[in-house]
Amino acid sequence: MSLAVAGLALALTLGAGPSRAVRVDDWASRQAGPLELGGAWRTYPFYERPAFTQPPAVVVDGGRPALRLSTDNESMRLGRALKVDLRQTPRLVWEWKALVLPERGDVRNRRLNDQAARLMVVFEGMRGIAYVWDTSAPVGAETQPDLLEIFQRVLIVVRSGASGVGQWHRQTRDVHADYRRVFGEEPRATNFIGLESHSNDTRSRSAALFGAVYFEPR
Repeated sequence: MSLAVAGLALALTLGAGPSRAVRVDDWASRQAGPLELGGAWRTYPFYERPAFTQPPAVVVDGGRPALRLSTDNESMRLGRALKVDLRQTPRLVWEWKALVLPERGDVRNRRLNDQAARLMVVFEGMRGIAYVWDTSAPVGAETQPDLLEIFQRVLIVVRSGASGVGQWHRQTRDVHADYRRVFGEEPRATNFIGLESHSNDTRSRSAALFGAVYFEPR
């Protein structure tokens, strides 16, 4: 099945989505295979040029176009520049499927801070919120793992453990409300959205799929 046909089938299944939604992913418009980096999508931090054991790839999973991230004792971070006004579209909706959880991964422990999947929202003013599927920490756990203050980042656990691994899940977060709660002020616009998978701290493996990702009104 081609990605274009898969994307149409998925749209018919899930509906066209909110008319004012801001789309992040573009998997349905791409050919299956390794994701081309350096255009809309690029790895970060931007000063690194990682050589991945298994490069990120666009796949079709159960008729659903998706991005596959797989790691082996490494970190995989890629994203795209995207400006979103959270006053207009504050809700972040995404679909993901964890395939391999990093052994002993725990967002509460800096030495074991690996997750199968993270969705990072970066804001103007060097702040970020990452929504994660953790191996050990309970849903609702929040941490600020960075020692340097140049970039303030909060990690929020929205799924935890092996329950649901190998299955698709749809998550929804009010990013505007989360930002106000964790940083105590109104959020600036976003400037970058990242998708990540990590296994370097635990020296293990991880893998996940990301499907549709978009911002919508309340």
